[in-house]
Formats: sequence, structure tokens, C-alpha cells
Amino acid sequence: MDIFKTEYLQIALAFISALILFLYAIDALSKEIQDLASNKFREILGKLAKNKYLGTLFGALLTALLQSSTAVGVMTILLVNTGVISFHNSLGILFGSNIGTTVTAQLVLLDSTILAPLLMIVGLLLGAIGKKTKIISKPIFHIGFLLLSLTLISSAIEPLKSNPEVMQLFSNLSNPLVAFSVSALFTALIHSSSVTTGIIVILAQNGLIPIEVAIPMVLGANVGTNLTALIAAVRLNLFAKRVAVADFMFDAIGTFIFMFLIKPFSWSMQYLSSDPGVQTALAHLIFNVIATLIFLTFSKPFEKLVITLVKGNEEEILFKTKYLKGDEKGKPRKRINCIKLEITYSIENTIKLYQKAISLFYNPSNTTQMEISKFETLNDYLDDEITKAILQLTQVKLSPRDAHATVTLIKISNTIEQLGDLGNDLSQVFLRMHKLGMSNKEINIEKLTDIHNRLIDLFRDIEKNIITSDERKLALIKVKEEEITALINEQFDIHVLRLQKDAKYDGTIFVDAISIIESSVYKVRSIRKLILKQIRDYGS
Repeated sequence: MDIFKTEYLQIALAFISALILFLYAIDALSKEIQDLASNKFREILGKLAKNKYLGTLFGALLTALLQSSTAVGVMTILLVNTGVISFHNSLGILFGSNIGTTVTAQLVLLDSTILAPLLMIVGLLLGAIGKKTKIISKPIFHIGFLLLSLTLISSAIEPLKSNPEVMQLFSNLSNPLVAFSVSALFTALIHSSSVTTGIIVILAQNGLIPIEVAIPMVLGANVGTNLTALIAAVRLNLFAKRVAVADFMFDAIGTFIFMFLIKPFSWSMQYLSSDPGVQTALAHLIFNVIATLIFLTFSKPFEKLVITLVKGNEEEILFKTKYLKGDEKGKPRKRINCIKLEITYSIENTIKLYQKAISLFYNPSNTTQMEISKFETLNDYLDDEITKAILQLTQVKLSPRDAHATVTLIKISNTIEQLGDLGNDLSQVFLRMHKLGMSNKEINIEKLTDIHNRLIDLFRDIEKNIITSDERKLALIKVKEEEITALINEQFDIHVLRLQKDAKYDGTIFVDAISIIESSVYKVRSIRKLILKQIRDYGS
């Protein structure tokens, strides 16, 4: 017998191929969600998720629509990873997704293969219509792609549903703990509790397994489906990992309680219906509804438990303003002060971005790269929100001083956004160094760090002068600018001399990094001059 033509090998190859597509879909969707973070989608979802009950309802409806708690769980992990919603606010969506997935059990393997290509087609068409719809076209397309990859995973294992050996495995299970474990492992393998639950309902309907075995198997399927989310979170940030663990803990704790009460729970299902298939589907529904209500009630201690289990000091970067609330009212001077405070928050994020960027010299970790990308995107988002706040302010009558201040603040905010881009460019320099396999000795990291730290101090000085300033303080900043510029020019001269004396010397990475810092100093200088002009024309 040719092993390469066996049914099991064909299933394995199809499964692995589909899994690769699924992992690619996760990465693609993650990037699209991050692009959406500055748009209306983020605002709507953020508002829904803030209320755990609305978040639960949203999670239930979305899962019922997509017919996949796995897809919703992965999407929630990606939303947290990209900073669209916080880990705290994600819990409601996770709880709700467990209720939404019961729709699949009730309809017994409803064919959702139509939805995936439909979303992909809709996404493609929206992208072709125009710029307004193009914003959401790619995310819709990649959600469809994600669902398609999940469908392919299930389809790859489809032959096992009618395989006599598999049917025999299920029908011969008599011990509830064994039934629970086998179902959990089988679901983890195929990445879909829907398939497992559907098989269990069919087996129960046909009298192949008793309700005392069917219910533990349904509970096992709930636990097994979490493997996909855990795999998806492996390469993501701390808070995404916490979401995946929270999703797992929800089912693990819930099923443990129900397994402990399996006999009375089974008797109650038999009391509600005489049909074993209906009993099994009802058990799935009631378990998830009761578990969700319990976890909603004790969501705070549950959140603390997850944080204790998944420890870390990583900062959660969220796409939201710190001082602007979106409905600013009051006197123009007070609103201008809020805008200034938001600008200082943007500078704080820029400082963190630059600090993360230079850390890549020592360790080019994926986590740090993701944080840098998020800080840069957050800077873009804050610039947009600051601009919106200023435009709202200009709709009322302003004094000459306040009118000029709005122009100054827009320019400053735009310059800070450009500083974020430069910080991202700095990170790319060090990533290129590692990619090319260049020796660290090619770079005078001590001198580069010294100049970098001086730039950070410059950022902090300019941040302090956003709210209140005077010419004396700005003159001191100018002195620091000149000192850094002198150091940079000195390093350029040293670089030129080394090129003339040492044929093996390259130094391009060092020059690229220094050049970016030099450009950053010019940006700070522009901000200082804008503030100085405002003071000279209208006072501090």
C-alpha cells in the first residue's frame, strides 16, 4: 500500500495546509484591524465593549452571525493585541461568544461555507467602489478569508465524520471523564467545536450514545475549541495572551463545575425533553448561558485570576485619547488647554517609541516591534483626534490670540506625528542591522545612546513648554539643540575619517541612526519656534 495515497495522509496534508492559511489570515486581519483603529469602527466597538453587558450581547450576536466562536475569539485577541479594546473590556465579548456558539448546536452543523466567500466577495467589491468603502473592504475580505480557512480545516477532517473507526470511538465511550477528554482532544485537532457538537447531537439522536455521555462530550468540545485562540496568541502581546487564557479558563472552570454536577444536570435535561438530540443541544445552550451569567457576576475576581496566571509588566497601549472626550464644551481657553494636554500625551508616546526603537539594537523581539508599530499608529490617531478637536473649536468665535493658537497647535501636533514616523524609521535601522547580520562593533552604541538620551531630554523639555512657557525656557532648549547638533556633526566627521583610513569599515547603520536623530532635532526646533512665535505675538 502506497503510504502517500492513504486517507489519513491526505487528511493530514489538507489539515496542515488549511492551518497555514489560517495563521496567515490571523496576521493579515491583525494588520487590517490596526489600520481601522483610527476610524469609526474603533469608536463603536470601544463604546460597546466598555459595558460588559453590551459587550456580551455583541459577542453573542457576532458569534451567532459568523457561526464560529473560534473566529470571534481570535478576532477579540487581535483587537486587544492592536489596542482597539482593552483586556478588561474584552471579557464581555468572550463571555457572549460562548452563548452565540450554541446556535450552531441548535441548527446541527449549519453549513457556513457560503458566508466566508460572500464576505470575501463583498470586501472585494467594496474595495472597487470607492475610497469611502475601501476603508472597511480589506477587513471584511480578511474576516471572510479567516472563516474560509476555518472551513477548510473542518473540511479537511470531514471524512472522519463518516469514518467507521471514528464513529466506533464515539459510540463506545461510556466513562464521562473519558468522553470529556476525547471530545476535547478531537475538537482541538479540528479547531471547531461546531463539528464535534454536531457529531455528538447526531450520535445522541440515533441512540448511539446516552445523554450521560453526550453531555460530557459537549462540555469537552467547549474546552477543546480554545486551542486555536491559544495558538493565535503565542506570538502576540501580553494582553492578547491574557485574553486567550481567559477564554480557556472560562470553559475550563465552567466545565469543571458542570462535570462535578453531571448526573443532576443530565437528569434535568431529560426532564425538559424526551429527544436525546434536543437534550444534548439544550445542555450546550444552558451550560453556556449559566456559565456566562456566573462569570459576568464575578468578572472582577476572574480578571484578577487571569492577570495572576499570566504575569507581566508590559504596558497596554490603547487607541484612545487621554484628555479629549469627543464632546468638548466650555470656554475656548479651557478647550485649548485640553488640546495642549493631549499634545503632551502624544509626546509621551513618542518618547516611549524612541526608547523602544533603540532597544532593538540589543534585542529585535517581535513584541517590541509590535509595540513600536502601535505607538506609531497611536500617534497618527492622536494627531487626527487633536485636529478634530481644533476644528470643532474653530466653529465658535475666537479671540485673535486663541485663533492663532489653534493654527500653532495643529502644526505642533502634525510635527509630533512626523516625529513618530522618524522613531519608527529608527527602529527599522536596527532591524536592518540584525537582518544583514552586521556586527554590533560597527556601531558606537555608547555614543549613539548618549545622543539618543539627549534627544529624549529634549522631548521632555519641549513637552513641559507646551502648556506654559517663556522665552527664557525656550532659549535653554535652543542651547540643547545646538549641543546635540554639534555632537552629531562631530560623529559625521569621525565617520568620514574612518572611511578614508579603514577599508573594512562600513558604518552606514550608525550614520542612518544619527541622521534620523538629527532630523528629529530639526522637528523639535520647529516646535520650539512655533511656541516662541506664539509667545512673541500674543504672550505666554
